[in-house]
Amino acid sequence: MAGREFWASSIDGFTYNKSMEQVAYPEMLDQDKASEGKRPLAFLDTSVIVEYLRGEPSAVQLFSAEAEGHIRFAINPIVLQELLLAGNAAGTPEFERIRDHLKVLPIDLAKAEALLPAVRALRNATAHPNDILMLSSADECDFMVTENASFKNLVSAGGPLVITPKELATQLRAA
Repeated sequence: MAGREFWASSIDGFTYNKSMEQVAYPEMLDQDKASEGKRPLAFLDTSVIVEYLRGEPSAVQLFSAEAEGHIRFAINPIVLQELLLAGNAAGTPEFERIRDHLKVLPIDLAKAEALLPAVRALRNATAHPNDILMLSSADECDFMVTENASFKNLVSAGGPLVITPKELATQLRAA
């Protein structure tokens, strides 16, 4: 498969964790398609997954809600890259437990480009390029789960609701 060859060659010089292939290729995820449309889809910022790995209670509650079938989670290749290369998530038992439950969404370059005027309009604040690429993937999700409040300034009408892990955990408990 051409995608797999690209993935392997695009990380030359880095340790390649073969077991992570399944996360990098969403077509390999074994999910019940019929139930997907009924559960909200939440895009997780890297920090939310790192909080889960550290045992932060609201992030742990989110993953419990996912395990109970109340919500679905998505990331994109940027989040995956940050987790694997900077967050040292690969190989941890906590990450191994959740990796198969993360849907990997593609980066939408057209949506990312459309976000640039909003980023430029922010005075005295800059968005990291990774944030723009994450938001381009999260556009079709119901929630963008993050502690980074600057995402609220970038989301357009009809985009995902930007919410903290604690806020989403509270909403899911109330439902």
